[in-house]
Amino acid sequence: MNSHFCKVGKTSPNNNKIFSLKDLEDKYVRFVEEAYNVEQTDMSLSDILRYEAKKLKQIILSLKRTNSKDLDAAF
Repeated sequence: MNSHFCKVGKTSPNNNKIFSLKDLEDKYVRFVEEAYNVEQTDMSLSDILRYEAKKLKQIILSLKRTNSKDLDAAF
C-alpha cells in the first residue's frame, strides 16, 4: 500500500483556529441575527444558521461549565 495519502499521526491541530469565549459569543449572536433576517426569504438557510448557532451555544456552555469562575458569558 502506498502511504502517499495516509495522514495518520502526521496532522496536528491548527492553533490559529482557537477562539476566545467572547469571539464564540459574538459568532453565536451573528448566526442568530442572520437566521432571523433570512427567515422569510430562505427558510433552509435560516435552519442551517440556527443549527450552527445551537452548536456554538453548546460549546460555549460547556466552556462555561469547565471554567465557570474564569468566564463571563451573556446568556
